[in-house]
This record gives sequence, structure tokens and C-alpha cells, in this order.
Amino acid sequence: MRSQSNQQGVALIIALVITTIAVSLASLAMYRQQLQIRLSTNISNLEQAYEYAAGMEDWSKKILEQDYKDDPKVDSLQEDWASDLPPIAIPGGSLKGRLFDLQGRINLNSLNNTFKKIKPKSNPNGSPGSSPNDGPPGSSPNDGPPGSSPNGPQGTPQKPTFKTETLVYNIVANLITTIDKEQTLGPPENFSDTLKDWIDKDDEESQGGAESSYYQSQEHPYMSANSLLMDKSELILLKGMTKEITEKLLPLVSTLPKDSKINVNTAEKEVLEAIGFDQETIADIKSARDETPFKTMQDFWNLDKVKTFFAPTTEAGKKKANYQQILSNTSDYFLLQGQVNINNARLFINSVLERKNGKVRVIMRDYSKPAITTSSTKSS
Repeated sequence: MRSQSNQQGVALIIALVITTIAVSLASLAMYRQQLQIRLSTNISNLEQAYEYAAGMEDWSKKILEQDYKDDPKVDSLQEDWASDLPPIAIPGGSLKGRLFDLQGRINLNSLNNTFKKIKPKSNPNGSPGSSPNDGPPGSSPNDGPPGSSPNGPQGTPQKPTFKTETLVYNIVANLITTIDKEQTLGPPENFSDTLKDWIDKDDEESQGGAESSYYQSQEHPYMSANSLLMDKSELILLKGMTKEITEKLLPLVSTLPKDSKINVNTAEKEVLEAIGFDQETIADIKSARDETPFKTMQDFWNLDKVKTFFAPTTEAGKKKANYQQILSNTSDYFLLQGQVNINNARLFINSVLERKNGKVRVIMRDYSKPAITTSSTKSS
């Protein structure tokens, strides 16, 4: 009897073990099934989000192309493209976005500009009414290297050249002065030197810069790019750069083709400061453009404070031709920042758009990181 009882107990335990295993397997199967369902749902939501993001790009193209048709000679924060796209309800979620003028920022790749050439307008001999500059009458074209002249031997017309490299170098250093008040990177010129070494094609190290020999000596070695910046994320690779300084720089700089100019209608306050304008001139510029955007660069140069700032006797006035090479009132490059939410799926989009002759195309697209917060507003 005792033996039979023991056998029944063992059989009961085995049955319980088998039942437990069966329940565990069933639960695991259900859990995996739920994961598969959720994964399929998330993939479906993300696929929809990508389509909505593509739709935002199409919207951006159309509004920028229409803006060009309306007025191809000016871009300002008063135009439709500069308005926020408020959250729009879509099935299962919402989307929002905004366009930003990348030429309202400092193009770091411009530091690689050594010379810019401009073609003289009609009558290159300098008779009354002719001027190769987009500035007030009487401005001098000879602000280039020593000995440069708009006319060659025996009066042969030639293109005057203007050196802008030093000017951009100082603008970048001025921006770092504003951002890095504690000089974490050392003297602000160090960043300009480091950036110049990163984007130039040689391996000659500047006084405060760094080339491949420095980067290869790091714990995780790498080479200097020796080419233009492709994306602002490269900044963190530069000598001495910190995450904090990089985050402060991102909304104020761009990495556009090196021939882009700064739009005085959309430039941030920090950018205007970096260019060298004093606070009174900045206030005058912002007040004037908020009331009526600069339709032409002549309107900008004729602004009272700007005329005073660029008076022939001032340091800026002596280099006015250089400033004329880097300032504009129109833009060709814009940034679309958007976000799409569908159920539990969230997608960010950062797309750089180029507008050329009224046609817009996407030249870079990034889904991998959240949209970078910027401070641009219509009243900036």
C-alpha cells in the first residue's frame, strides 16, 4: 500500500511538472506572438511615418518654389516658408515641422575661402556710375591683396579679387568668444585654426590647430578629414571640442558649399555679433528688417547705423568689399525639421534643401537624431 501511494505521489509530481512546462511553453508562445504583433505594428507605423515625412519634404519644396516665384530677390522671416507648421492630426497621431534658413547661420566651410572673384559691371574703367560692388556709390573695389587692380596692363579689364579668408576666420573666432566664455577651448582663435586644419587639404598644422598627427595620438585614433565638413556632427571630432560647446554651436552654424553667403534678413543675433556689428547696429538691423525686409543689399548698406559702421575711416569700412562678398539678402539653402508621431512610433526628420533657379531638391536627409532646437523666430 505504501509503495502504491509513493508511486501515485511521483506520478502527481510528474504531471504537475509537465503541466508547468506546457503552461510555460504556451505563455512563451503567446508572448512571442504579442511581440511579433507589436513589431509588425511598429514597422507599419514607421513606414507610414516615413511617407508622411516625405510629404513634409514635398510641402517644403512647393512652398519654397512658390516663394521664389513670388519674389526671387529677397528671403526674410516675414515670408510664408518661415512660419511654423502647427501640429496636424493624422490617423493615429500628428505631425509638425518648420523650415529654417541655413544662410542665416555661419557657414563653417567658408573658412576655406581664400579668394572670391567678382566681375566688374559695365564700364570697368571706373567712370561715374560704375561699381563692381553691391554697395553705396564710391565704395572701392581695391580691398584685395596688395597690388590688385580692376584694370590690368594698358587698361585691360580684369576681375578684382578680395581676400575673405581672414574675415571669416575672425567671424568664427568671434562666435566662439560668445559661446565659450570660459575659454574651454583656449583662445577663440584655436577653434578657427583647428577647423581650418580639419577642412584644408594639407597636413601643415596651424599654431592653435591640429592635423592627423594629433588625432592619431588619441586613445581612439582617426585621421583629419582634410575636406569640407559634410555634417555638423563632425564638430565633436575636432580637437578639444566638448558636447556642451557643440550643442551651443549647432543652431548657429551650417556646413554648406563654401560659396554661400549670410542672409542679413534672417541672421541670428549671435551671428550678427560674430560678423562684428555692435549692439546698436544689431538693434537697428533687426528693427528695420522686422518692419520691412531688405529688398536689396543697397537698402541694407543705406541703413544709418550700417553706414556709420562701414564708414571709410573705420576698420570695417576699410574692408567693406570683403563684407560685401559674404553678405546677402537671399538664400539658397534651407533646413526642414519635422516630427511625425503615429501611435507609439516617433520619427524625426532633418532635411537640407537646395533651391537653384527656383527648383528645390533635397541634398541631405537624416532620420537618426532628434530635431535640433533653434531659436529662429519671425521677430529674431
